[in-house]
Amino acid sequence: MYKYNNYIKLVMVCGVIIWSVYHFQGHINEASVYDSEGNLKREGQVINNLNQGLWTWYDKNGKVILKGHFVDGKREGVWQTFDSTGNLVIESTYKNNLLNGVFKRYTNNVLVHEELYKDDRIISIAK
Repeated sequence: MYKYNNYIKLVMVCGVIIWSVYHFQGHINEASVYDSEGNLKREGQVINNLNQGLWTWYDKNGKVILKGHFVDGKREGVWQTFDSTGNLVIESTYKNNLLNGVFKRYTNNVLVHEELYKDDRIISIAK
């Protein structure tokens, strides 16, 4: 009976170690989400439960409405928003999930407004 208990303990410890290694290692998952009709809503990559790399969101007709990059779950770099006809509406720049850089607003692909941001605060308005 004593040997049986040691064997069970050993099996349990090995199981916990295997589960821990699997669970806490860096998982890379493609994170595609579909609506109830099977249309792609958004796609990107998740590493260690954080959004990474390029992410793209789509409208119900499959047109891109938003795209941008994540680094460790935070917005980074240029993000673009599009209208239903595919025209660029907003282009903004992020660093560490905060607006940092130029924020541009367009109407019919014509720049109509431009602001400069640092750490989510407006520094200047250019147009």
